Amino acid sequence: MKKLFILIFISSGVLGYSQEMTKVDTVAVNLLSKMSTVIGELTSVTFNLETANDKMNDLRENERHFSTHKIQMVGPDKMAVHSKGDSGNKAIWYNGEILTYYSFDENNYVSLEAPDNIIDMVDDINNRFGIDFPGADIFYPSLVDDVLENFEFVKYLGFKTVDEEECFHVMASNKHMTFQIWINNNAMFTPKRFLIIDKENGHKHYQGTFSNWNINPILPESMFNFRPPTSAKLISILAKS
Repeated sequence: MKKLFILIFISSGVLGYSQEMTKVDTVAVNLLSKMSTVIGELTSVTFNLETANDKMNDLRENERHFSTHKIQMVGPDKMAVHSKGDSGNKAIWYNGEILTYYSFDENNYVSLEAPDNIIDMVDDINNRFGIDFPGADIFYPSLVDDVLENFEFVKYLGFKTVDEEECFHVMASNKHMTFQIWINNNAMFTPKRFLIIDKENGHKHYQGTFSNWNINPILPESMFNFRPPTSAKLISILAKS
């Protein structure tokens, strides 16, 4: 979750909590560590993700937007994302050198030079162009350290059922933000759902639910290379100022 955490922390001045202010449940930390360790050992993975994201509309009310995403990754430098929802039908291909962003709705695409690994690529492309990568946040190796550094309270809330699956429920909170995650009670400790509540901006919610995990599948390199349709238009985009 590092990208989401840092974006909100910087804007609200949350960085810098001391350890004396932190109340940490070791069971919660162990669960997060197990999940992060398993994810860090994956060589490849595919999964589906359904997201719900609050955005301020013209009436200055939180309007909820929904999307579905199919995500495929091969470590350390291959990624493909296909997203459909209120923000359109679009896809990303990343082959370790070039990232291509394609809009099915507008039939245009842009290709960008990118760093040679997924973690650095996500940071670089998001910082420069504002392109989001749903679900990639959980693959940050610093997840547990980020939670401990930036939240006052970290607590295990017990067993919960999500979509008929038994999960461990963990919550981290401070006065600016709440982060909750439900982790599958299985051998792989895969994440099932996460919820972020931004307390300082109208309690906006960002939620994601994972499904159809496929652990260490064989994925051909060709699927991470973009081949534009004959009629597709190559465009350019400006970096954020």
